[in-house]
Amino acid sequence: MHQIICLVFALDPEKAFLVATPFKKRGKSSLKISDFIFALSLDLKWGPPEKVRALLREAEAEGMVKMEGEMVVAAFDAAAVVVPLGFKPSTEEGILDQAIRLITSHTGMSRKEVIALANEKQDSLKKLVELDAVVLLIAREMGIDVSELAASAYQNLLARGKEVMGACSPAESQA
Repeated sequence: MHQIICLVFALDPEKAFLVATPFKKRGKSSLKISDFIFALSLDLKWGPPEKVRALLREAEAEGMVKMEGEMVVAAFDAAAVVVPLGFKPSTEEGILDQAIRLITSHTGMSRKEVIALANEKQDSLKKLVELDAVVLLIAREMGIDVSELAASAYQNLLARGKEVMGACSPAESQA
């Protein structure tokens, strides 16, 4: 279990804090999806429900949570995640949001339509590809130049890989 927590933090500490928070607030390891979304969207005021749903999809793809019907189940010990006092999620627009905005501005599609299309595409790829990469792929398939965003996504991926390699001690990474 410790190795999973270590990897969760190494991949994206902010995401780990966000995903753990609803479970910690309720003191449970499973929640209704609507309660999870409500906790982050309205309680934490992190963003609109569709942004929280995108986070939830990413967390599922990364193995942080499992979706079981209308329930979301933590795949790690959320109680062991120490969320810093006064934690606020960053407001910087990530690659996912930038790519969605790029598609909506070029096509006239709504954000909701783009996210639905991305979720379908991610499902067809057996969730082996992260949501931000899927949205970049969709944009590229639509003929939209995403070279700058793709380069940023690649650099982020390399940085996360380095963090994962350095985040766990050798004994933990062999466990």
